[in-house]
Amino acid sequence: TIVTGASVGLGRHIAKAYAAAGSSVACVARREPDLKSLVEEIKEAGGHAIAIVADVAERGAPKRIVDRTEAELGPVDVLCNNAAISRIGPITLEDEDMDIWWRVHEVNVRAPVALIRAVLPSMMERKTGIVITISSGVASMALPVMTAYASSKAAISKFHELLTIELKGTGILSFSATPGLVQTELGKPEDALNKAAMDHPLLKAFMGSVGGMKHQQPEVLADVLVAMSADERFKALDGKFVSADRDVEPVLKEVEKEGGGRVVKENMYTITIPQL
Repeated sequence: TIVTGASVGLGRHIAKAYAAAGSSVACVARREPDLKSLVEEIKEAGGHAIAIVADVAERGAPKRIVDRTEAELGPVDVLCNNAAISRIGPITLEDEDMDIWWRVHEVNVRAPVALIRAVLPSMMERKTGIVITISSGVASMALPVMTAYASSKAAISKFHELLTIELKGTGILSFSATPGLVQTELGKPEDALNKAAMDHPLLKAFMGSVGGMKHQQPEVLADVLVAMSADERFKALDGKFVSADRDVEPVLKEVEKEGGGRVVKENMYTITIPQL
């Protein structure tokens, strides 16, 4: 299993969950000290892991990550694209460097797509594999001053839906997954901008309107991802936008009905534009 953005937050919990389930884990991130402590923690718990220090958006990094993983751990059965960054602020700022806006798409869209392309040849040869990217509920929300992050998550979720069609018959499953509302950090060098923009009146008004939303524990997403990788029932949700902040059992029971139940009939758990 490859887990990107594994050094802290969601990624750290995800890596530990896969290791606890018996998978050998390649932990990928930019922060070497945090990665080393994660690998040590996994090994102390009886698991097997390696640390790969890399910026997933750097040209050539995806292939290097996969090559090293295959050399040290063997073929990749699961790829979990968790690394992501955010940029919060109105697009109308005339003095802002737009490179930061596009950097969000490079990390959140281009990097996971490149990593998926890097693992597919071996998976297709073996006719098995699972590729997952951590998306976000903001992909389907009208969230102000978060155009870069929200659009990148909508894009990667749609990518997984369409990838499933291309991979039909290969034995490879494709998912995007949202953890729900989790308190975590979303990468540098955008942190300073994000913190300043959190006081934007549009964002504060929006957050006030959803103030009753329950914060999710990161371990919940990690457990759902492991289940997605091991439970045969999740095959019926191939290509879907899986929500870890709600009970997935009713969803699995519904999609197991003839014709996929309401999940298929109403095209649920996909990025759609309903029309009158």
